Amino acid sequence: MKTLLLENILTAMNIQPHEKQKGIRIKTVTDSRFEIRSHTLYFRLNNREMPVERIKNYKNVFIVTDTPFSHMKKLNSEQIIMVKDIQDSFFNFTSYYRHLFNIPVVAITGTCGKSTTKEMLKHILEDTHNVQATISSKNADYYNLSYLLGIEEDTDVAVFETAVSKKGDMTESCKYFYPTIGIMTMIDVDHTDKIRSFDRYLVEKAKIMEGMNNEGILILNSDDPYLSSIDTSKFKGEIITFGKNKNAIFRIKNYQYTSTGMTFWMEYMQSEYQGYIPGLGEHSVYNAAASLAAAAMLGVDIHYALKRLSSYPHMRSHFQVMEGRNHITLVDDTWKSNPASLRTGLETLSKIALPSQRKIAVLGRMTALGKYADEEYEKAGHLIAASGVDILITKGFIAKDFQKPAIEAGVNPHNVYHFSDADEIKRFFDSFLLPNDIVYFKTGGNDSDFDDVIDYLRS
Repeated sequence: MKTLLLENILTAMNIQPHEKQKGIRIKTVTDSRFEIRSHTLYFRLNNREMPVERIKNYKNVFIVTDTPFSHMKKLNSEQIIMVKDIQDSFFNFTSYYRHLFNIPVVAITGTCGKSTTKEMLKHILEDTHNVQATISSKNADYYNLSYLLGIEEDTDVAVFETAVSKKGDMTESCKYFYPTIGIMTMIDVDHTDKIRSFDRYLVEKAKIMEGMNNEGILILNSDDPYLSSIDTSKFKGEIITFGKNKNAIFRIKNYQYTSTGMTFWMEYMQSEYQGYIPGLGEHSVYNAAASLAAAAMLGVDIHYALKRLSSYPHMRSHFQVMEGRNHITLVDDTWKSNPASLRTGLETLSKIALPSQRKIAVLGRMTALGKYADEEYEKAGHLIAASGVDILITKGFIAKDFQKPAIEAGVNPHNVYHFSDADEIKRFFDSFLLPNDIVYFKTGGNDSDFDDVIDYLRS
């Protein structure tokens, strides 16, 4: 975080600073009581009680609040900044801090592909730019402030994921980051446990345009039917498209599977480019195209960007192929499970498996589907059969919902199994697995049992 003068922060929040508040340097701004130390401005967003005695041990701690708290009078009066609305004051601060820096900020949203596209773009940029970015897949709203404050004087560009798990998430994220470039990767059913309809979920995602003040550059997957349905009429900036669609500005012309990744051909501005991306699956090519589009909009030479992409370190547990014991192949795709990611995973499994390999799918539950759960499990069961899965293993009582529709769609019921914990699966595999099997793992429940089984099969 850039060190700030308290009086400048207060002025930005429309507060007249007192004389005793002038000349004070603020080195930490936080909404967590546990991060309070000397030279801290704390926003009391949740009306929690304050550790007053601990605060007294520090120098220059200031508390922004809209309600009194216990033992408040034990602190000096200038330490208490009373405001009418703590949320308004907080977002006045985030706007002030963000606009201290005249840099491009990329916001990436979508049901799947956010983290991978972000990591690809970051990798393209980081040798020539100082990049502030979301860490791994940690994109929940409580990380936003720390990501914003990670922008400093030497930051050239910021790349953030803007996830949507409930109403208002996109609007709030944009009040931290004020993106100048927005990317929408693809949309499918997800988080409909809190956003009760898919239509509302799509609307929430599309609010990235409002968050950009309908200006800047919007990068869209032109092949996604749901993205094609969003209303972009109010967007006054530039719309850049990517995909196989013949009208896409960054047009994917072809791709081929290799043993370790995807070779692809892309057309842009009447020139054709060949690239390679570590990571298997058509979705990897789409993520690469999105990252290349953003890099080009940031002024990066396409040839250089393609060279950087070829050395991109594939994300852990994102369709990560590894060698298992006794000549089996393991695919760790346990980063998340929703209908879209399961579909791309099974389709990619079908593409890479050899005719001689038994395709074994070990599936945990899909998450956050709400009223769409029954419908989506039925679709997934049919997809399991269509993908040519030979053996279906489900883990956990919710995941058992894959079984009936899979059997109805053609999976042999004698090849369908269900287990409750890692030890059961390990004992089963000890006697069941054959050399040359390919075993695909997918779950959305942050289930450590899957890590346990995968590690066991690697040893």
